[in-house]
Amino acid sequence: MSPRRGLLVYNPVAGRGNRRAAVEALAGRAASRGLALELLPTTRAGEAPDLVAARLGDRPDVVVAAGGDGTVGEVAGALVGTAVFLAVVPLGTTNVVAREFGLAGAEAAEAALHSERSAPLTVWPAGGRTSLIGTGVGFDARVMGNTVPVLKRLFGRAGIGWTATLEWLKYEFPPIEVTGTDAAGRSFRREATFVLSANTRRYGGDSILSPDADPGDDLLDLVLFTSHSTLDLLRFYRLLPRGRAEQLRVRGVDRLPVRSFSARSLAGYELEVQVDGDAAPRTPVTVGPALGHVRLLVP
Repeated sequence: MSPRRGLLVYNPVAGRGNRRAAVEALAGRAASRGLALELLPTTRAGEAPDLVAARLGDRPDVVVAAGGDGTVGEVAGALVGTAVFLAVVPLGTTNVVAREFGLAGAEAAEAALHSERSAPLTVWPAGGRTSLIGTGVGFDARVMGNTVPVLKRLFGRAGIGWTATLEWLKYEFPPIEVTGTDAAGRSFRREATFVLSANTRRYGGDSILSPDADPGDDLLDLVLFTSHSTLDLLRFYRLLPRGRAEQLRVRGVDRLPVRSFSARSLAGYELEVQVDGDAAPRTPVTVGPALGHVRLLVP
C-alpha cells in the first residue's frame, strides 16, 4: 500500500531557480492521489535533519527530499534506524542519487512517491557529514571548492567544467596517505595523489566511476590515483563519461573495496575534501564504517 502521510523537505533555491511553486504543485498532485505532504523548506545547509527529526514523532510514512544531493544526504541521515521510507525528487545540478536509481526524470521521481517498491541505500559518515555518493580528496575536491557559484547555477556541469580545466593545468599531485579497513576486515595503507570513494556507481552525473560499487552494501569502492602525470589525469577524466569504467585501466589507477578509510596529507599542507559534490573541511578526513541503511522508494 502506498504511503498516505509524509514530509516534503525541499531546498527552495536548488539548481538554477526558485523551486517553491514547483514543489507546491507537486504536493498538490500527490494529495490528489491520497498522499498528504507537509512542506518543509530549508533556509540553510544542515537544517534538513533537524526538520525531519522534529516530526518523526508524528509517524510519517515517507519523507521526500526535493533538492540536490546535499539535501538528499541530509534527509537520509535523519532516517537511519527508522522504518520511514525515503523518496527523492531531483532539483539539483547533478542529482547522482536520482540517476543511480532511475529517478532522474520528473515522471519517474513522482511515480516513486506512490510506489510499493524500495531499494536499500547505505548512509556513510564522512568528515562530520552524511554521504550517499562518495568522498574525494585532492583534485576533484579542489574543483568543487573553487567553482564559482554563479557559473554552477547558470551553466550547471559546464560551469564546473571550466574550473576543472583550470585546476587540471596546475594540479601538483600532492602525496596522500590512505589507511583503513578493507572488505575482508584487514588493515591497509596506501599512498596516492588523488583519492575518490564510491558508494554509487555514478559520479558527477551519469559517468560510471566504479561499476562494482553497490549503494546498498556496507562497502565503498576506493579509487586511488597514484600517478604524477597531468596526461594520466586527463585520460582518467576523458574516459569517465564513456560509462565503461575504462578510466580504471589508466596508468597509476587502483581500486580497493573498503569498509572505512582515512586520508591525510603528506604534502606539508592540508588538502581539499568534497563529500557528495560539496566542499567539506580539509584533511585529515575519515569515512565509514557505514551508519546504516534507508529504504528508498523506486519506480
